[in-house]
Amino acid sequence: MKKFLSSKVFKVLFAISVLVILIGSVMPGKQLPSNLPWDKALHFVGYFGLGFLARMGSTKRPAWLLIIACIAFSLVVEIAQMFIPNRGFEWQDLVANGLGVVCGVLIGIIGKKLLSKRTEG
Repeated sequence: MKKFLSSKVFKVLFAISVLVILIGSVMPGKQLPSNLPWDKALHFVGYFGLGFLARMGSTKRPAWLLIIACIAFSLVVEIAQMFIPNRGFEWQDLVANGLGVVCGVLIGIIGKKLLSKRTEG
């Protein structure tokens, strides 16, 4: 079980989540369903996963640095959307992304502590 939950597995999952977020974020707006009522929740959940996987996959980086890096990634994605047809920068998306990252990293901190207790005993 310890090998399965190693930081390498979480690093691979983190890279996959970055790709999924990028692909979903750079699609032209016409290819997306219009007026998704859960749009901000989707942003929160996606970046929650990113923050969680970043924390679980990182062995040496402090949580605050992971939060800044993930939010910076979110900002770059939002800015890039200004150049994609029928897409645009939205502050609300950035806020939902940032809240998701912070919550994901915090849950990741708890997860790492629980995981280390299980592997010690």
